[in-house]
Amino acid sequence: MRLDWVPHLQRRVAVCLLASVLSTGFSKADDNVHNTGMYEKYKSDKQKFLDDFAGASLKLDRQDLVSILFSSIHHLSKFPLPEKMPNIRFLPAAELSMLACHSECMVLGHYQGGDTIYLDEKLKPESNLFDRSVLLHEMVHYLQYAADVGAVKPQTQQEKCVLWYKREREAYAIQDAFLVVVSSPVRAGYFPARADC
Repeated sequence: MRLDWVPHLQRRVAVCLLASVLSTGFSKADDNVHNTGMYEKYKSDKQKFLDDFAGASLKLDRQDLVSILFSSIHHLSKFPLPEKMPNIRFLPAAELSMLACHSECMVLGHYQGGDTIYLDEKLKPESNLFDRSVLLHEMVHYLQYAADVGAVKPQTQQEKCVLWYKREREAYAIQDAFLVVVSSPVRAGYFPARADC
């Protein structure tokens, strides 16, 4: 994950998420919630999800972290829960940048296919919401690759660039939606509105 972001897309994600929550706010009453007074408490599934959003917990156990983040991605996107969980491996910054960029670069996480997601060893996703969002971003890439198994692989540099851009844009959008839901004051950064392909 590079430290980039699209400001107008960030606002769009936040507005869409808020509109979705507000539009479902007065739907069918929750069968489990009954008030004896004149008014009943109405709560949609999306409101319950936001109220109980486990990804916002201040401290998560490393064992629970990955499954909770996959559940968060599932609620924020079209991706199903994966059948197999990836390994999370923490690396020194220099080693991670060589793996991701083949030179020194500013990178906090990397997924290159397979069963392993790499993160900078300084990240603390168990207790830091932004660090958690970096892991979530790479987990989106893990799901993207799983969804593309059996698909026709891009052949030209142009096709590869377009696919890379599409995947990054989607991962940043889901990451930023996550940061909005957990009320993080930090956003993912700047990502170009158009690909250079």
